[in-house]
Amino acid sequence: MTSEEVERSIEFLLQGQANLETQMARTNSQMEQAFVQIGQLSEQVGVLAESQNEFTQIVTRHIEMQAEINAGVRDSLHVLTATVEKYFSDGQGGQS
Repeated sequence: MTSEEVERSIEFLLQGQANLETQMARTNSQMEQAFVQIGQLSEQVGVLAESQNEFTQIVTRHIEMQAEINAGVRDSLHVLTATVEKYFSDGQGGQS
């Protein structure tokens, strides 16, 4: 190999290393951006999970309250039904 060929080979290797370093710098920058985005997404998922938990608790309370209301209505309806049945069974069906 002539000195000129050796010089070109060294230049080629140095250029390849420079390209590799540039690419690594870009890759590192992209990774840093990805880590920031992952952190932001993690925070958003946490907020979403907390909101979902609060929503579930509110819906559960409303369902429980509705169940209590339904039970009260059911009890009142039973009393009304019993009263009407008693009224008609006693012969007081509105006829004299």
